[in-house]
Amino acid sequence: MNFTAYKHSIIKERPSISVKLFWIGVLIITITFLIYYIDNQTPPRNALSVITNMLFFIGIVPILFAYVYQFFDFEIVEISDKGYLELNEEEIIIDHQKLIRYEEITDFDVKLIAFYNQKINLAYRMPTERRSLGLSNGIKITTDSQKIILNFKLENSTHQRKLEEVIKQLVINDKLKNIDAKKLIHLIPTRFKKSEDYKDYVIKQIVANRINCTEGLLLHGYNSDKEAKELRKKYCG
Repeated sequence: MNFTAYKHSIIKERPSISVKLFWIGVLIITITFLIYYIDNQTPPRNALSVITNMLFFIGIVPILFAYVYQFFDFEIVEISDKGYLELNEEEIIIDHQKLIRYEEITDFDVKLIAFYNQKINLAYRMPTERRSLGLSNGIKITTDSQKIILNFKLENSTHQRKLEEVIKQLVINDKLKNIDAKKLIHLIPTRFKKSEDYKDYVIKQIVANRINCTEGLLLHGYNSDKEAKELRKKYCG
């Protein structure tokens, strides 16, 4: 059980090429309508119609190009403090030297946004980048003496699935024992929520009174009221 990745800090996210092209086109068209309005209010009227027509079509070009290019365009993210992150069976290692034992951790959170080249922003209608650099994923580690927040890169879907597997194993094997049971259960990635080891883990938390029966059974899942009653009778005392 081992996950390694490049870690970093995000300085800022900048508009992508698609976004810039779109707004350049909008600006040109806005200026064109302004010139057209002034030209129609000042004699001799329509003296600049050739220029406004030309400017209008010039403005349309980057907008149309942005709508096409967005599907090939990557987000632009500036980063600093590049380094190394590892999660293994016993500890978290940062930059090959900073060691954090799991039993020291009092709060732990992982934010998975996207891996490199994964499609993003699909809900947006206006042109914007549709591919991720995989840099916006984050991890927060809290102990009694420190809080560490950093970002890391996911190289591909296999890399992400490896991390998800490691997180599941950390939770199920009780490596993060100082964290609230309900939060631990929510840490387990969604794709494991139907697995037997996930369900066994939830039942274990119910029996140990680390989570109340009703909430635990909802997290465990059941197919009918009859099954829920049987689970309650068997594990809730």
